[in-house]
Amino acid sequence: MTIAFPSVTGTGSNVTATGFVLNELIREAFDVIGVGSEGEPINADMYRRGKMSAQLMTQSWNAMDDLWRRTQRTITPVINQAAYVLSPKPMRVLSARRKQLSGGYETPMTEWSRQEYLDMPNKLSSPSTPVNFYYDPQRETGTLYLWPAPSSAVYSQISVIVDELRPMFIMDDSNDTLDMPPEWQETFVMNLAKRLKLKYPVNDPGLDVKVDELADALFARLKAWDNEPASIYLQPDNWGAPWR
Repeated sequence: MTIAFPSVTGTGSNVTATGFVLNELIREAFDVIGVGSEGEPINADMYRRGKMSAQLMTQSWNAMDDLWRRTQRTITPVINQAAYVLSPKPMRVLSARRKQLSGGYETPMTEWSRQEYLDMPNKLSSPSTPVNFYYDPQRETGTLYLWPAPSSAVYSQISVIVDELRPMFIMDDSNDTLDMPPEWQETFVMNLAKRLKLKYPVNDPGLDVKVDELADALFARLKAWDNEPASIYLQPDNWGAPWR
């Protein structure tokens, strides 16, 4: 028996996702709490307030770890240089690998804490093959430090691949689209509505509660979905050692 699956690409009824722009998302959020739902206009000041709430919420959500925001960049080492400014600044560096340009062999590098890196006395005096890294995420810039610094013998033979968590772009223009997967749009709207009702109180207590409940439920469902369904293997340390 042959099973025919529906198309997942195309136009019209086969479109899989629609990207709504900032003004549409704001209007929908106001509509959820009953503002503008009867066709009354939403004025410029209301759009401004809605835009501010949307931007602040997006910036807060940048502190989450989302699979779809994980990306990679390649750093070209410079002889005897330990510090490399990463622009645009990532929220976090999740891991780093040293890659041999000849053959493409990749070796995981060990992450250090700030204190571990600062405690090293020979940050530049003994260049060699980098084996450790430390990421310093300051307010305006993010800097990756390699230790030891690349020597003249190895700097041109390797690159460093950084796996990082990028920030979401903040919507500013009225026609900007959400920097999230399409399945996040309803969650974004409901959580924006949850914030807007603090500025525009909802008179219906039942609606007020429903907005909060749906916003929280949608957010929890998507965060539960946003994980890697891979197996995790655990084993005791010092296998076979006696208990103490």
